[in-house]
Amino acid sequence: MMPAHNRQMTPLQDFRVNASIASVENILARSRQRSIEIHRLDPASGQARVLTASAIREHREPLESLLSVARSGMQTLYQQIRDVGYVVLLTDAHGVAVEFITNPSIEREARRAGLAEGGCWTEDQEGTCAVGLALIDKLPMTVHHLEHFRDTNRSLTCSASPIFAGDGSLIAVLDASALESPDDRRSQHLILKMVDATSRMIGDAYFLRQYQNQLVLRTSGRRDFLEITTDGLLAFDAGGHVIGVNQQFQYDYGQSRDSLMGLHVQELFGVNYQSLIATVDKNPLDPMQLRLMKTGSQCFALARAPRRAPVAHGVRTRGVIQSPPESRLTALAGFDAKMHANVQKALRVMDKGVAVLLQGESGTGKEEFAKGMHEASQRAGAPFVALNCSAIPETLIESELFGYSEGAFTGARTKGAKGKIVQAHHGTLFLDEIGDMPLALQSRLLRVLAEREVVPLGAERATGVDFQVICATHHDLLKLVETGRFRLDLCYRLNGLTLTLPALRERTDLSALIDIILAQEAAAALASPADLSADARTLLLGYSWPGNIRQLKNALRSALALCEGGLIQVEHLPEEITGSVPPVFPPQKLFSTGWSPAAPIANETRQVPEEAALVQALKEHNWNISDAARSLNLNRSTVYRRMAAHKIVQPNKLQ
Repeated sequence: MMPAHNRQMTPLQDFRVNASIASVENILARSRQRSIEIHRLDPASGQARVLTASAIREHREPLESLLSVARSGMQTLYQQIRDVGYVVLLTDAHGVAVEFITNPSIEREARRAGLAEGGCWTEDQEGTCAVGLALIDKLPMTVHHLEHFRDTNRSLTCSASPIFAGDGSLIAVLDASALESPDDRRSQHLILKMVDATSRMIGDAYFLRQYQNQLVLRTSGRRDFLEITTDGLLAFDAGGHVIGVNQQFQYDYGQSRDSLMGLHVQELFGVNYQSLIATVDKNPLDPMQLRLMKTGSQCFALARAPRRAPVAHGVRTRGVIQSPPESRLTALAGFDAKMHANVQKALRVMDKGVAVLLQGESGTGKEEFAKGMHEASQRAGAPFVALNCSAIPETLIESELFGYSEGAFTGARTKGAKGKIVQAHHGTLFLDEIGDMPLALQSRLLRVLAEREVVPLGAERATGVDFQVICATHHDLLKLVETGRFRLDLCYRLNGLTLTLPALRERTDLSALIDIILAQEAAAALASPADLSADARTLLLGYSWPGNIRQLKNALRSALALCEGGLIQVEHLPEEITGSVPPVFPPQKLFSTGWSPAAPIANETRQVPEEAALVQALKEHNWNISDAARSLNLNRSTVYRRMAAHKIVQPNKLQ
């Protein structure tokens, strides 16, 4: 690690160390302007808003895992500053105080000032205030006396610092406030330092709990103090990719979170992941000396082995990966921001009776996503029943879906048969390719969804049913409505929440996803783990994947069977990927730009500028793919694809 006097500080680190008066004044001035012009607040009016007990519970529940580690840090901070009249509170990301520690002698007065559980301290509510600024600017901040926007708050002094999760999201704010304090703002400098140090300590403790089942590296520039003080924290998945990083690591080495997330340990430190695991197993208490490949900076690291070894995001049982609740969704999301947003939305509507419509190309994992939702719901113990509406002849789909009674038609079973809807009672019904359902059956399905009862073919009595419905389609249902092929009322009934799963070529975590699926396929086949050669990985990253995840799984499954020695080479990949035979593309448009890396370039005038710009960006950033991608406003996976299309090879990979 570079000496402190030689290391170039990031703006945020510099602010934490020694914020200038001008910086503080600019932040306060902008906040005050927003309070007047955007929030339209009146400094002379209004009083502190405190939520009801039931509303507080709604804000507390999502933070219970954080609160369990935050309380100790809050109590320690309070013990240090209570004698000078401070209270300590923790707010969620919405500025609502969910935990509060105060001296009983000032509790009533503090509550009147809004310093209590349920107090709302956002800028749009209170104007300029410490918690509000910490939420907006994501910096530790003191707002002292007259710097507060509301007249009622101008006797307060408040120092707040944000708390971040390992994925970079702001999850809480720690605040220390006093009803009375010296007029000199400099009297709060030490308080802000203490609050900031405590917030980082809480964030690091939460990080270690959040990634307790993953390999975690604790890094520091000082070998002798590594066991008792931790600066940087990095968490890795089972494939060796970064899935979590704390702020201090970013500050120490000038690395942005975007450039680190999804990065393989080989790219980060130049060490083999299996060798790293072996070192941890052999000498868990022996600090390692590592060097960052990008900057050349050195650091020392201690590794903490996972409590439960992760096996490609699941648990191996008889050679098959069985996913615990929510982990199937987590594995599907990988490190792609859009997929993570889909998972979060799905979990929010879980068990609330909201119909979910999954859209996306064939092979993007719509049925797997539906299974993940079922496994994470309260219906997990009941059946998950799937029906592909396009795979069953129109003459049979009615009996498959609704069932039939004895003698309903020629060839019917003697005792009749339960339909998919009845089979899904208390569970989940997944209707794949719902856009291909015949119009006549759409009206019957609509009636079932509205009345929650089904009448089998040939039956006279209805059977009550209770199920969660999830549908999927690669069609635009509204366009089908316009052409008269789908009922408008059913369309609105089915898409209470619509989630679009990105195509494989659009995902920003393609390299990590390849490693995850490769590990899954090896485990399912009871095969030894395998690695990809650099050339094979480049081809996989450069391919357009018209069959999406389904095609990727098949390609890796066959490659595993063909390879020897645990290394997949180019010759082990299917011919449509290596270019021996032309790929068959689906009718969907491959890229929003109209350009496909696997498709031939129409003419030289189009190829040369794109290739030249790519090579120039790569050279300017010393062939660092992440930095080059950011400079071109592209995803890393897109850069890999275009490198493969133009046969651009990194200098250190030339044979």
